[in-house]
Amino acid sequence: MEKTGGFDGNIELLRLTHTTQVRVRYGDTDAMGYVYYGNYPTFFEVGRNETMRALGFPYGRMENEGIMMPVVDMYVRYMTPSHYDDLLNVTTGILDLRGASIVFGYRITREADGATVVWGTTTLAFVDRETRKPIRPPQVLRDLLR
Repeated sequence: MEKTGGFDGNIELLRLTHTTQVRVRYGDTDAMGYVYYGNYPTFFEVGRNETMRALGFPYGRMENEGIMMPVVDMYVRYMTPSHYDDLLNVTTGILDLRGASIVFGYRITREADGATVVWGTTTLAFVDRETRKPIRPPQVLRDLLR
């Protein structure tokens, strides 16, 4: 499987999608007035957190159940810049769930014109908080994705 799992920003390939909005703050921008490229992974994290919350699995619940979810891989494809005060739609969904990992796909679009700003993927591992060893995802989450 290629690095993006076949995902090219087409949200039709994702399951259980959720969209949340992020407004670009002045501190998110660089000297050229563009959103600094390193901030998009933070926007991915916002989308991922809100998607998990919408599915009934906020990170706090996962941690209370002894499950940690570190990011083990990330891919980002930059398409067009965004700027201070842009309202961005962060659409997040699940691309794959296998073994002890989950792959999320993201597409960030600008609210004003619908332009795709960036898209990408992250792979997170399910890890036991105490042993730090990989574990299977919760059965309830696996059932959601059948």
